Amino acid sequence: MMSEEKNRVGHIVSLIEALEPRQIRDVFITMWRDVEDLNEGLTADDCIEIFAGALKGSSDFTYDLLKQTCDDYGVGTMTETFALLPRREYDKLFSDCLKGEIPEGVRLDTQALINLLMLENVANVEASIRKGCINATHFMGSDMKFIYDSGIDDEEIQWKVEDFKTAYAGTWWTIDIIVHH
Repeated sequence: MMSEEKNRVGHIVSLIEALEPRQIRDVFITMWRDVEDLNEGLTADDCIEIFAGALKGSSDFTYDLLKQTCDDYGVGTMTETFALLPRREYDKLFSDCLKGEIPEGVRLDTQALINLLMLENVANVEASIRKGCINATHFMGSDMKFIYDSGIDDEEIQWKVEDFKTAYAGTWWTIDIIVHH
């Protein structure tokens, strides 16, 4: 029985593959929209695979698409595991929080530190890292192209952003001081 079903599926697939791209699209869309039991036959992993592979490129991932997807599934744009904000709103909120006092001892991972350094209103950051009993303080700034990192020995290192990210992957930084423009 299984072999007969596999042969039938293979035959259907070969018929579809013989069509022009527009016709294949029409078959797919018609099945997706009109075959009621299609979704019932798909596993959760099948659905994730289709969702993850359906978009043609990174420019297809927009705030509006992700928000609509959240709305369609009854998932809020702020949950225990993520917050979905338009980029302008995110930048404004992040920038606004930096205008006030930064609580003592705020810890950021390396990517968050890079994001902080890239904000237009941030001139320099003093941050420290602790590895076991060793504590190292860094004085850093950025011109949006490079990160300038001075250690306690006053030796300045000019980092490409990707190199800095690689060198300090998995590092947590304690923010001591933020100097604003």
